[in-house]
Amino acid sequence: MLNFDPTILQTIQQSGRVLVAADIQSSPSNGAAAVALVSGLNQAGIQADFVANGQLDDHWSVLGSFNQPNQSLASEDFIISLDLSRTKVGQIKYKIEGERLNFLIKPSNGQFKEEDVELLVGRLPYDLVITVGVADPEVLGDIYNNNSALFYQTPVINIDCQTKNENFGQINLVDLVASSAAEVVYDLWCALQWPLTPDQATCLLAALIYDTKNFTTAKASPQVLLAASNLIREGARREVIVNQWYSAVALPTLRLWGKVLSGLEQADNGLVWSKLDVGDEMVSEIAIGQAVERLLTGLQDAKVVAIFYNLNQSPEPTVSLSLLKNQASLKEINQSLSQTGSQTGVVIYANGAMNLREWLQEFSPISHGQMISFKSNLPTSSTMELILPLLSRRLSEIN
Repeated sequence: MLNFDPTILQTIQQSGRVLVAADIQSSPSNGAAAVALVSGLNQAGIQADFVANGQLDDHWSVLGSFNQPNQSLASEDFIISLDLSRTKVGQIKYKIEGERLNFLIKPSNGQFKEEDVELLVGRLPYDLVITVGVADPEVLGDIYNNNSALFYQTPVINIDCQTKNENFGQINLVDLVASSAAEVVYDLWCALQWPLTPDQATCLLAALIYDTKNFTTAKASPQVLLAASNLIREGARREVIVNQWYSAVALPTLRLWGKVLSGLEQADNGLVWSKLDVGDEMVSEIAIGQAVERLLTGLQDAKVVAIFYNLNQSPEPTVSLSLLKNQASLKEINQSLSQTGSQTGVVIYANGAMNLREWLQEFSPISHGQMISFKSNLPTSSTMELILPLLSRRLSEIN
C-alpha cells in the first residue's frame, strides 16, 4: 500500500474541476475504477469529467447505470484578442462569406492596426488531471494527441500498477505490487476518508474481481482480499457480479467452451492455442474472449491464448506458404489473398503485460482490454502456421 503525503490529498480536495482519463483498451477494469473515482469526486463537491480510449461493453452492466466515458475533449477556445489601449471599439459585426468568418470592428476613435490583433488558444478548464491505468499518455490516442498541452500545463496524478509506467505525472501513485489500478484508487479513497456508496463499492469490487479472476490468481494478495471484504461490507453487489460473470452460463456459451477445450494445445513457453470449428454459428470475439478468461483460471501457466476460428464454410483452399513467405511482411501475405475475403477469425488473449497489438500490428488488430482480435484472409490452418511461430518467438524474447 502506498503512503499518501498530505499534499497529495490537498491537491485533490482543493481542485474545482478534474479530468479523469482511463486506459480501457489495456484493461476495462481501469474504466470501472475511473467510474467510481468520478462519482467520488462529484460526491465531494468536485466537478469531474471522464474520458477514455474505449467504452465499457455489456459485460460491465454489473456496475448498474453509469455514464460511458467521452472519447474526445471539447476543443479549446480560439480567442481573437484586440488591444484597446490606443483605440476604442465603437461597433462589432460579423459576416460569413463562403468558407470564411469575417469580423467587422468599427473604432470609436482612430483606427486599429495589424499589431493590435493577437490570436490565443484558451486552456481547457481543468486544474487537475487524474489518469487511471495509463502507462504512457500516448495510449489515450486523440485525447492526448489533440490536448497534449493540457497534460503539460496541468498537474497530473498518475494512478497505475504497471511496471512499464513512465511516471509521467507530477504525482505518481504507481504501486507495482497492487493487483490493479482499482486497488490504488481504493487506497486513495480510504486516505481521503470518503464515504462509499453501494454503487461505488460495486465498481471497485468488480475491477478487483476482474483483475484477479475472482481471486484465483497470484494477484489475490491479503491486501486485495481485505479491500474486497471492506467493499462488500459497504454494499458492493458481489453476488450480482459473480452470478453474471461466473455462474449463469448460457447453453451456447457452454458449447463454445467445449469446442475451445476439445482443440486445446499448449507449448512449454506458455503459448496455448485452439482451432475452433464454429460451424454455422455466429460467434463474437467478445464471447470467445470471455470463454478464454474463464478457462485461464485452470491454465495457470498460460501466458498467451490464441483462438483461430473459421469464417468461411467452404473447404479450406491449399495455400503455398513457402511462396507467401517470400513476400516482405505478414501484411503483404494477408493482402495477397484479399480477393477471397476474410476466412479466419483470430482472438488472442494476454495473461499479463504484453503488447499484443504491437506484436501483430500488420493485421490491424482491434483491442478489447487484454485481448486483441483481427480477421485473416488466409485459411485457418495457414493463419495458424504463420501466427503461432510469431507468438512463440515473442514469448521467448520476454521470458
